[in-house]
Amino acid sequence: MVFYFSGSGNSEHVAQTIGNALGEKCVFIPDVMSGDCHYELLDGERLGFVFPIYAWGMPSFIDDFIRLLQVTNVSYVYFVCTCGDDTGKTKEQMLSIANSKNWHLSLGYSIKMPNTYVCLPGFDVDTKEVENEKIRNAEERLKEVVSYIIKGVDNYFDTIPGSMPWMKSKIIRPLFNKLLISSKPFHVDNNCVQCGKCVRECPMNNISLSQNSSTPSWGDNCVGCLHCYHFCPCNSIQFGSFTKGKGQYCYKKQ
Repeated sequence: MVFYFSGSGNSEHVAQTIGNALGEKCVFIPDVMSGDCHYELLDGERLGFVFPIYAWGMPSFIDDFIRLLQVTNVSYVYFVCTCGDDTGKTKEQMLSIANSKNWHLSLGYSIKMPNTYVCLPGFDVDTKEVENEKIRNAEERLKEVVSYIIKGVDNYFDTIPGSMPWMKSKIIRPLFNKLLISSKPFHVDNNCVQCGKCVRECPMNNISLSQNSSTPSWGDNCVGCLHCYHFCPCNSIQFGSFTKGKGQYCYKKQ
């Protein structure tokens, strides 16, 4: 069973590829996080987690979900995270969670995918050339990940922590979560056609249409996935003034 979250489609592609190769079910975390989090695996079934990296760590709501998750008949646990660059102390974060669940974490991988974060100065999506190169390289790395899971490789971690991982994950990440995981700066500009796509597709059901103007408004359950921004057909959704003139990205198979 593969539990996953994805905002731009990168992690969804990774999860679906793994699930299809293993013949195992993929579960989108927002679909089940408010329900009964009890599962029993079949004999030989693996327990996997696929998620994007937000500020050099696992998104906080996924951390919370896994800690609440109750799974029986667990024999093999792995995780795969997608990132634009590096992952900081994510391996240690996942090991801590596994230890708290009395799971043995066997495998951890990161896969570089096109950049999606655009909400600070200097951050934008990749050029098309870089995007295509990352996706090509990711496909080769994904094949390796799948083969390692099938073989049951144990105690192997290749997560690209990058430089100064402790500072990034232990100092910058908490500040990022406190100050920048917020729905308050989101708004639409004059290009909005009130199509409602953002409302229908928000994975956290956090967007609604105003009764008076039929324009989107954001609630308090934002996780910063930027799905609304990247999938807006008019590129009209903005995060404060930081996203003006920046690009959009959603995964498309090459």
